[in-house]
Amino acid sequence: MLLTALKLKLAALVAVAGIDTAEMPGASKEFVDILTSLEAEQKKVQQNPGAGNTDVNKSFNDAVAKIRELAQKEDKDAIYALAHWGVLSGANINEVAALYRKAADKGQVLAKSELAQVLMQAGAQNPDAVKEAIKLIKEAEGADNKVARRMLAQLHLQGVTEGEKGQVVVERSPAKAKELLEKGNKAGDGEATLGLAQMYAAGVEGVPADQSKALEYLIEAGKQGSAVALSTYGTRLLNGDPDTKESPKLVKKDVAAALKLFNEAAEKGLAAANRILGQIYENGVGQDGADVKQDVVKAFDYYTKAANGNDAQALFRLGNAFETGIIKDPKGKRDDKDNILVQPNPKSALDLYRLAAQNNLAEAFYNVGVYYETGTVVDKDPTKAFAFLMKASTAGIVQAMNRLAGLYANGTGVTQDVVAAAGWYQRAADMGFAPAQIALGILYEQGAGVRQNRTVAAGLYSDAAQQGVALAMLRLANLYAVGVVPGTPELPRAWAYAKQADDLAQKSGSKADIDITTNVLKQLEGKMKAEEVTEAKKIYDKLPKPQAGAAAAAPASEPAATKSGDAKKKK
Repeated sequence: MLLTALKLKLAALVAVAGIDTAEMPGASKEFVDILTSLEAEQKKVQQNPGAGNTDVNKSFNDAVAKIRELAQKEDKDAIYALAHWGVLSGANINEVAALYRKAADKGQVLAKSELAQVLMQAGAQNPDAVKEAIKLIKEAEGADNKVARRMLAQLHLQGVTEGEKGQVVVERSPAKAKELLEKGNKAGDGEATLGLAQMYAAGVEGVPADQSKALEYLIEAGKQGSAVALSTYGTRLLNGDPDTKESPKLVKKDVAAALKLFNEAAEKGLAAANRILGQIYENGVGQDGADVKQDVVKAFDYYTKAANGNDAQALFRLGNAFETGIIKDPKGKRDDKDNILVQPNPKSALDLYRLAAQNNLAEAFYNVGVYYETGTVVDKDPTKAFAFLMKASTAGIVQAMNRLAGLYANGTGVTQDVVAAAGWYQRAADMGFAPAQIALGILYEQGAGVRQNRTVAAGLYSDAAQQGVALAMLRLANLYAVGVVPGTPELPRAWAYAKQADDLAQKSGSKADIDITTNVLKQLEGKMKAEEVTEAKKIYDKLPKPQAGAAAAAPASEPAATKSGDAKKKK
């Protein structure tokens, strides 16, 4: 009887769409059945993407509708699931917080820890929210929630104070942080064990750096299922530790040991291990594959196994494969049927991106957002595009920040707000993203959403030009032709930048680009005196050359100030 009951309990565990019922003791049969059905539908896509036998979006929406009905019956886990999925899809944060709070009030422990994460984002702007978050974290940790335990450990490492007098809300105590992580380590939480490894690697007050102990914890964390620990230790085995004075060389290069490590973890069902093996075989290891030969077929077999285990990055990589197509032998012909491993299929790509997004992968939010923005295999939906791009942007995806700025500038999917557009362009520009630097430069040049400042515009264009972007060089040429200070044109400097753009156009061989740059040069030369032409050539010779390997952007289709300059999805 006990064995039968145990089997039933194990059979009821479901991990799908970012929810794992193993962490939800006492979940109702109705709730588990809905997730089990969703898991079965999504596995059809994971195991055989491109077959067209399942609409992953419809199956997910159907599950959401059923969960919503269950939530109306006051099922705490269903209420939590709606909040959790709302966070992943970029829903209104106040509505999401209300759902989390309702589930938390009913004793749903995961809701407490995730509501705390939402509230902590308010930061110093809302001390009451931070206090509530800390209270929830402590309650969830007391209920043995591993995420809350790690969050509380992190708070003790940093300490939390409020007000002018610096009232202590959470004591800064590395010792208490260590105690919490050790508790997690004993409970088999690989991420807590990884935290101990990181603590000993860096050294903190009361915990002196100890690289040997850090390595012991790193290895143990990998055995406990931490994908980061497994990847970190495996990578150290693949490459060997560098021999430096600052750090002892504890791990020697041992490719065979690394592969054995990942294979053992994969055999135990760790999806991340299969994905890492896929990465190893896709790229090969060592110069000319001396250690591990590149094997694309084997790589995508591992990626598929990882995707079947719901690994978000593997799902995303398979999405990339279906978007672009994959050939078996990179040296072979792309149009040879026998050399085609994966045929391009945008619909299957989107399905896989959606599955990755359900598992909170930022890059997947971006790609799904672009599909909705462009109307690729789905109807254009600016509102959905905005929600997905906002989620990706807040997670730090620079391309998403750039596109989100474009949506704000145009009022697409959101109320037009040029100031907000400038803010997102600024964040992307600060990260060195050339299209955002150009778009923000145009705003500064025009005084749209920011105080007009042509000097700042010139600096932004210069940053993009240094990356080999011809459009930025032409913007500089136009700006200097009329004058950074209006009425004081600098034609020689304008010519020098136009010549740089022309150099790139000539290299590209694009007639349209060459026509544009040569026309700009001719117009400038028509206004210049002989001595100015001589000066222009001297300036051109002294201009910083674009960074080695920088990709030139074609100047033929300059975006308007309110348009996003990036047209590619992040791979």
